[in-house]
This record gives sequence, structure tokens and C-alpha cells, in this order.
Amino acid sequence: MNLNYIKITSIVKVYSFEINLIILLINFIFLLKKNKIVDEEKINYKDIQTNFTFKNSDISLLNFFIKTFKQISNYLNMKYNCKIIIKNKRKFKKKKITIYCVDQLDQKLNLQMIKFQLRDKFKIKFDKNKPDYLIYDVFGKKHMNKEYNNSIKIAIFSENKIPDFNEADYAISQAHINYLDRYFRHPSFLWQNIKTIKKLREKVLNSSIRTKFCAAIISNNISSDGFRLKFINELNKYKKVDMGGKILNNVGGAIQNKIEFLSLYKFSIAMENSEGDGYLSEKIFDSLISGTIPIYYGDYTLDEYINPKSFILIKNERNVKEKIEYIKEIDNNVELYLSILKENILIYENINDVIIKEKNKFIHNIFEQEKIKAKRIY
Repeated sequence: MNLNYIKITSIVKVYSFEINLIILLINFIFLLKKNKIVDEEKINYKDIQTNFTFKNSDISLLNFFIKTFKQISNYLNMKYNCKIIIKNKRKFKKKKITIYCVDQLDQKLNLQMIKFQLRDKFKIKFDKNKPDYLIYDVFGKKHMNKEYNNSIKIAIFSENKIPDFNEADYAISQAHINYLDRYFRHPSFLWQNIKTIKKLREKVLNSSIRTKFCAAIISNNISSDGFRLKFINELNKYKKVDMGGKILNNVGGAIQNKIEFLSLYKFSIAMENSEGDGYLSEKIFDSLISGTIPIYYGDYTLDEYINPKSFILIKNERNVKEKIEYIKEIDNNVELYLSILKENILIYENINDVIIKEKNKFIHNIFEQEKIKAKRIY
């Protein structure tokens, strides 16, 4: 029997999405109902020309419907020997945007990351001369140059600093603040690849035996509140802490391989320069990858996301003695020590996917608006 075809042709125009959705659904119902009541041997359809229209901003929904069409087509093909063909008369035009990055440690890398995030919806050009959108970090003040006065400025902070919304139209950082559609909080640990960290941690745990007590790698003390050195001094009264960095080095010189060095120890000092709300560097993840139990100080909201049973969180100086007693207990109790190493790192395993989805929505909202409407500071 010859294969029958129903051709659904899409024409992309700018009309009401809701009306077109209704048209789409009516045709689905018509199609399925007609196939159910007609004898398979007598199917002989004329092409159904359905002009359903979508806005450019509805491209993701259109892709969803195309996928749905394919599923229905497979069903009809199997049951009624009838197939749907989808044709687009015109492709969606991507919005053209000009972007540049300044005040960042690795500008080239950040440009590539931005291009990767936006490439599905936007045609991107990188131009340092009066870009439409300027993205900057905390490592400089070039974003304040006059040539960028008309650019929409987006602050994406990797350090412990609260964005200044007199300088930035929009911002992403770790701080717990709310500012309408101008701000998105992205917990800094989610810049890390959590799946990779878990795999590396499991590999180290299965391959090495930790016989030493505790280690710390401190390479600088700039902007430090001094807490971590005070804590190490107190912990030294119980057992010696091996210092593998440039600060207070007592192992014969600065170590070259951080993970390899830390993997020899039960505990490791994973303390930030200072305590803060939302700020988190790579330190605790290096400790986790190394298969040690991190002793952490810094982001006191960390236990909202990272499983508090997988590390030791010190929130202030008042509980130092209590935490040191707990460290002693773990050090002398093999079962307790191993139970902590077996704990999951995250409280919610899918937190990374949820945050990334919301962050992408926030970023796309900036670029999807007309430039004049996206501007927040003048």
C-alpha cells in the first residue's frame, strides 16, 4: 500500500501565538479523528495547508511542536500508514548583537563561554569599539571608560564583591540580594563541574589510603581577616598541620601538585580569606576532589547547597573549640571518619540543572529586549 502524506507547512510571521496554537490543536484533532473513522485501505487525503505562525521569541516552542509532530507522525505511520511532513518556508532570523568583555582574568575564555551560551538565539559579533553589550568582572575599571557609556553593562562577578548598580545595568554574583530583573544570584560553586568533582573524588577515595592528619595550602594572605591562621594555630595544639603553600611552609617548599599532596591527609584546611555571604572559591572543591574532609570557613550559607555532613563548617570564632573537639573525635573514630567520606556532596542532586536553567532565562531576557528597553542606567 502506498504511503499517504499530510503536509503541514509553516509560515513564520508575527501574529498572536495563542491563536496559532488553537489552529494547531484543531488540526491535530481533525487529523487523528479522521484517521480513526476511515478504513485504512481507502485513505486518500488531499494536502492540508495550515499556516500557523510564530514570533521569533517562540522558537523554542516551535521546536517543541516540531518534535511533537514527529512523534505523531511515527504513530500514524505505524497504525494508519500515514505520515506527516513538516516544511518551514523560512528560517528564523537570529538577532544580531555586539559584545565585548573587559576587566576579566581570562577574556578570551569568557568570550567563548558567552558565545556558547547565546549562539542558539543570537548572531554574535565581538567588537571592543562601542559594543551593544559590555560584560565585566572585578579585575579593573575599564568598564567605566567613556566609550562604553552607551553600552548595556553586565557585571558577572567571580570574587566576593557586591555589584554596584550605578555602574551595571544587570549583574550576576554570589551575594544574597534581590533587584527585580536586574540581578541573578549564581552560587559560585556551581561554576564548578560537580559531576567531574564527584568522579575525581570517588577515584581518589578508591585508590589511596590517608595516613596523615591535616594539610593546608595558603599562597597569599591578601585581604585576609586572619581567621584561618588563628584556627590553624589552635589545631596545631592537637596535631601538627602540614603547610604546603608559601605561607608558613613547613614541608620543605611549596608543593607543585595540590590534589596529590592533599590526598595523603584525612583533613584539609579549605578556608577563604574572609567570611562572606555567598562567596565561595575553589578551595573546598579541591579538598573534596582530594578525598579529604574539608574544614571550611567563608561562605556561611554554603550548607544550603553542599551537604553539611560531607565537611566541617566553621561559622565564627565562638565555635572553634567545639569544632576542634569534633575533628579529634573523627580522627579517632574510623567508622565516623569513613561515614563522612561516603556522604553525597550536594543536598539536591539536580540543583546545578535548576540554577543553570534559571540563569540562562535571566541572560536571554537581557538580550531579547530591544536595546533601548534593556537599558537600566543612563
